[in-house]
Amino acid sequence: MKKKHLIASALSLGLLGGAVAVPNAIFADSDAVSNSANPSTYATKDKAKTPGNHDVGLFKTKDLFNVILDGKSPLTEFSISPGYGHVKMRVKNSTKATLTFTLKHVNSGDYLLTKYVGAGETFNWYSTNGFPNGMRSGDYEIQWHASGAYVDASAWAISANSPDEL
Repeated sequence: MKKKHLIASALSLGLLGGAVAVPNAIFADSDAVSNSANPSTYATKDKAKTPGNHDVGLFKTKDLFNVILDGKSPLTEFSISPGYGHVKMRVKNSTKATLTFTLKHVNSGDYLLTKYVGAGETFNWYSTNGFPNGMRSGDYEIQWHASGAYVDASAWAISANSPDEL
């Protein structure tokens, strides 16, 4: 008989706790965030803030690639997802010759651009320079050359919903 009373009491307490917790969770302030999950940042509807009270916009970006380039003519393959057609690419040429790269949209076979990066230089490319409405989704490849020399470089790229996010 004691077991039945104990189980009934435990169930009653559990239901009472649920009756208090559920409405509190439903009607809680949507801007409130627990500091226990991540003490270094907190979020509001539109922005995240760091402890120094610096606003950091919440953007939607995707990493496309981050590669070390070596060899006679390395190839980098990547894909752009629909809605992420704004691209930023950074290339650091450690080769002692000019680095040439050619971007090709694999699905259509179209060669979209050819760029040159001087020996020892760093180059940033934004898709807004030539593709102001963004690049089409699909598979891409970049062919890298250094005038017959061994390529020694690094490159990375991200894609975003809008050019403001790059």
